[in-house]
Amino acid sequence: MKAGWHTKSFSDVLDIKNGRNQKEVESDSGEYPIYGSAGNLMGYANSYICEAGTIIVGRKGNINSPIYVETRFWNVDTAFGFSAKPGLDSKLLYYYCLSFDFSALNRGTTIPSLVKSELLSISIPVPPLPEQHRIVAILDEAFSGIAKARANAEQNRQNARALFESHLQSVFTQRGEGWVEKTLEEVATTFGRGKSRHRPRNAPHLYGGEYPFVQTGDIRNAEHVITDFSQTYNEAGLAQSRLWPKGTICITIAANIAETAILGFDACFPDSVIGVVANPKEADVDFIEYLLQSFKVRLQSLGKGSAQANINMGTFENERFPFPPIAEQKLIVAKLDALAAETQRLESLYQQKLAALDELKKSLLHQAFSGQL
Repeated sequence: MKAGWHTKSFSDVLDIKNGRNQKEVESDSGEYPIYGSAGNLMGYANSYICEAGTIIVGRKGNINSPIYVETRFWNVDTAFGFSAKPGLDSKLLYYYCLSFDFSALNRGTTIPSLVKSELLSISIPVPPLPEQHRIVAILDEAFSGIAKARANAEQNRQNARALFESHLQSVFTQRGEGWVEKTLEEVATTFGRGKSRHRPRNAPHLYGGEYPFVQTGDIRNAEHVITDFSQTYNEAGLAQSRLWPKGTICITIAANIAETAILGFDACFPDSVIGVVANPKEADVDFIEYLLQSFKVRLQSLGKGSAQANINMGTFENERFPFPPIAEQKLIVAKLDALAAETQRLESLYQQKLAALDELKKSLLHQAFSGQL
């Protein structure tokens, strides 16, 4: 411990303000914000519980994302308010909360939960007050710079994806000669819904075998080609389903609608997915998937209007898509593949920068509370 520093418990240096139900104080004309456990704004109140400079730490739910609040506020009953006592800089307390792993104190089984008495027993290194102010000033400046760098990296990541999406749209809106509109069925050797006939669909005896079972979430998370799966069928599962060949285009028609990707392996999928096996004489499989990506927004709009968005086989029986000659399709695919690869490289680069900035924050917090700043 650095000279002049003391280790104290939270009970020595802070008060914990319990949150309360906001119904009696909630008002459209209220002056004070109402915050939940994640620091989410839930309305306004005509009264407050916590003074400015209080830190929100979730009591239930989101327990590991401290929020520093610069105004008086009302905290709901799932959120604690940490209020620093005289002798502790409230911002230093906030930074210490950022460095602390509250999930280690989780006492919930299904919903993460913290217990007040255990929180009050947490130890915190406390330097002299002038040293506290100096550390806070350093961290404030560093974290402000990190926040700006993070925002720039995130914007650059989004820009890389937007550039690809923009080029994708231009390919299919600026059509040349020889383009013909056709339905998916007209360019396929096989076109139909997946199968999962057994009810209930999640019966345990169907799963745990060697046959990949691709679900809508696997398709949504894929980048053009499906390379991962989260479930498998055994022989009993396969018997009530169908094994589609590698290269099949998958289209989700329920829940995550109009998501598309190409099977990178033989697999089964449920009837919430349409399968398209391209006729190589009519269309390139990669071209079809890129084409469907470009029509995603339109297809999703066709599925709106019910409690759960969905489209069906009929959507595609009447929908016509533009197809150039096969040779031109392959040229388009080559260009889009190259652009997609560069987009993924840039996204990965910016994601690495975001991760590095997060690690820098952890490093700075460690230095701050070990007397190295």
